Amino acid sequence: MTEVENTGLHIHDLQPSKTALLVIDVQNDFCHDEGVFSKKKKFDLTAVQEAVTQLIPFVDRCRQFNLAIIFIQTIHSSWTDSPSWIKRLGGAAEKMHICPPDSWGSQFYRLMPMESDCIVTKHRFSAFAGTDLDLILRSKGIETILCTGLTTNVCVETTARDGVNRNYNVILLEDCCAAFDPGEHQAALNNINKYFGVVTSSSIFLETLEKQDK
Repeated sequence: MTEVENTGLHIHDLQPSKTALLVIDVQNDFCHDEGVFSKKKKFDLTAVQEAVTQLIPFVDRCRQFNLAIIFIQTIHSSWTDSPSWIKRLGGAAEKMHICPPDSWGSQFYRLMPMESDCIVTKHRFSAFAGTDLDLILRSKGIETILCTGLTTNVCVETTARDGVNRNYNVILLEDCCAAFDPGEHQAALNNINKYFGVVTSSSIFLETLEKQDK
């Protein structure tokens, strides 16, 4: 899929200087076999780890095209975990200490930001909620956000929705994001594609940039 008729967004109109890649929550607690979601929740990480494998070379290619690279890092602490927040999932969130400050679990998994990249810390599902992401994007003249990372149906989709509400064009790369449940991943892709933006693949996105670069 390269365009969605009802959004008016055409992937061939992309301008690299006005596009930012968001790498969302690619952290040990979500992705590593020794992380919380594997050890405590017993989730199958196969799709998650495959998405990261796709994402690693893609990030390097985006740097070659001088896209702005922004890593989104979840941090949960007693200062930001409200009573309603920790009681999510029927109280299960209260029993799991996910991505505490300065912990191994909060560190990035297999992808390390470079000095030229930006890191935005978030405490909720959306990368826009209570962060300076919108200020950063507007300061850089960004019009399109390229959403990747984890999980497709939670933090990626919530960030994409908030991006649309802030008047950004949204592109989601289906092979560079994942959910713990394949059905939830596909449902999120369908929802984004129908109402909020463009769903495409990393290969199609790069082919488009390469054609524009000629």
